Amino acid sequence: MATRPLAVVSNREPYLHSKAEDGSVTWSPTTGGVSVALDALMRERGGVWVAHGAGDADKSVVDDGDRVRVPPDAPAYALRRIWLSETEERHYYEGFANEGLWPLSHVAHVKPVFRAEDWRVYRAVNDRFARAVDDELPDRVAPVFIQDYHLTLVPHYLRQRRPDARIALFWHIPFPHPDTLRICPYRREILEGLAATDLLAFQLERDRRNFLAAARAELGATVKHGRVYASNHTTTVCTAPIGVDFDRIQSIARDPGLETEMARLRRELRIETPLVGVGVDRLDYTKGIPERLDALDALFTRCPGLAHQLTFVQIAVPSRSKLDRYAAVEADIDQRVAALNTKHGPGPGGGGPIRYRKSALRIKRLVALYRLADFCIVSSLHDGMNLVAKEFVAARDDLDGVLVLSEMAGSAQELREAVIINPYDVEGFANGLQQALDMPVDERQRRMRAQRRVVAGHDVFRWASDIFGGLDHLDPRSWPPAPGGHIQTA
Repeated sequence: MATRPLAVVSNREPYLHSKAEDGSVTWSPTTGGVSVALDALMRERGGVWVAHGAGDADKSVVDDGDRVRVPPDAPAYALRRIWLSETEERHYYEGFANEGLWPLSHVAHVKPVFRAEDWRVYRAVNDRFARAVDDELPDRVAPVFIQDYHLTLVPHYLRQRRPDARIALFWHIPFPHPDTLRICPYRREILEGLAATDLLAFQLERDRRNFLAAARAELGATVKHGRVYASNHTTTVCTAPIGVDFDRIQSIARDPGLETEMARLRRELRIETPLVGVGVDRLDYTKGIPERLDALDALFTRCPGLAHQLTFVQIAVPSRSKLDRYAAVEADIDQRVAALNTKHGPGPGGGGPIRYRKSALRIKRLVALYRLADFCIVSSLHDGMNLVAKEFVAARDDLDGVLVLSEMAGSAQELREAVIINPYDVEGFANGLQQALDMPVDERQRRMRAQRRVVAGHDVFRWASDIFGGLDHLDPRSWPPAPGGHIQTA
């Protein structure tokens, strides 16, 4: 792959600087496979990462141009921070992005809200990001890689300033069907922003088709052989399903100290049962946590003794808690967990069969939790991919454990050996959980071995390399990329 410097653009920054209790400044990397992979590429190739500075000590470490060299312990590239006021965050991020575009893109029966003021601020913030990229581009042909639905207008604004820029954008979440997209009064501007890229990538073929149909219907674009021709510009539209950092998770799973971490988690979570199930999610209405609890309730009701044999650990990380819809789903889950534990408890360890924790786990503890589990539930009502499913598989180098996976999650398109369930079908969901618990050892191993081949073969580094490789070689005479990549354009 070419080694020219890169420009990465995202709402979330790869490193945060924070104030410690003694007044000193500390730093920490952002968690998540995407940030890890892009950070590794940036350390290798250099360049600039433009992102919103959200740490409470971020401003204290930047230079006069709002830049800081990162990683802090071995500087390799520049992080250019964008500052947003509380009002801007409320309208751009909480408002337009997460009360508008997020529910619009997810079939989870939550009404999207579009406000003129949110849209005004969203446009202004996107323009600010584009101006920063224009200021910071390492050279005229440096690839620009923009992340997700927060920044859909950046390609258009950047193209106005840099007509020859080589721009890619990855849309991480589902892309709405054209009929659903019509709900958005600003859909044309969103589509024009996305069509200003050179390479536009989605998780699934369904999402790619939805975008192509919308570009044709709303922009009057010509669509041919996976390319969109609009406003004298050509955009190649592809699928590139994202993966996890398989090797890192594998190395943690093989660490001799993992057994100690597993034992510590058993004590902390008061797990005294022979069977363990896990769920790991953001507290989001798209993740199907209430539906999961309903299925567990149905399972315990049909098998009364099981509540004393099985402990289910639900990790739910608070997210967008200022928004009413998120506060409502959090309150609903709190109530359901309490009711379920009252109904089916007490059991071993006390308090009923559900252990509920509203905090994130660091990667080592997360892998330890995955290894404790006899099964892992991913019950998304709609999901672009869902990397928890792939993390669980990557952690199971013992070839044990069963993934119970919603057919509504993008990862179900790849992990076909999981126990596939419909989260809206409570009895069918409970049947899937029963199947996971009753599955013979040889079948568990066969299924897990097949899933691990998929996850190892398409990890997050290959995802990033394929997209950059595609952008580097976007001359139509050399497209598609050389054999070995998994980007699909048709």
